[in-house]
Amino acid sequence: MSSSKELIKINFKKRHFEGRICVFDFIDNGHHIAYMPSLNLSGYGDSEHEARQLLMDFVVKDFLEGLFTLSEHKINEELKKLGWERSLFFKEFSKSYVDKDGVLREFNLPAETQIESQLMSVA
Repeated sequence: MSSSKELIKINFKKRHFEGRICVFDFIDNGHHIAYMPSLNLSGYGDSEHEARQLLMDFVVKDFLEGLFTLSEHKINEELKKLGWERSLFFKEFSKSYVDKDGVLREFNLPAETQIESQLMSVA
């Protein structure tokens, strides 16, 4: 997984998920926010570290636990609703990159809001 495109791989039998997903970090109303638009997940905290830790350790984990309660067909449907496209040959999904302007609109943030982004590994 070396490109800048978001990518997830799912082993349905082993119920294993891994990927490379973009996380945006910004401050909204005094709280640090870590936002993963391609899964519509976010975490918050008093620091960027706290926000990312909540996102990765609890929110993503809870999302994946819920996802794996579904059938393979339903998982595919849910990911498609989020904008992911499944490869015809592999159990792999990809998604186009979400830009800063999309995050500004989603959170109704002022245009001058500083937003940093980074691809993160998720497993």
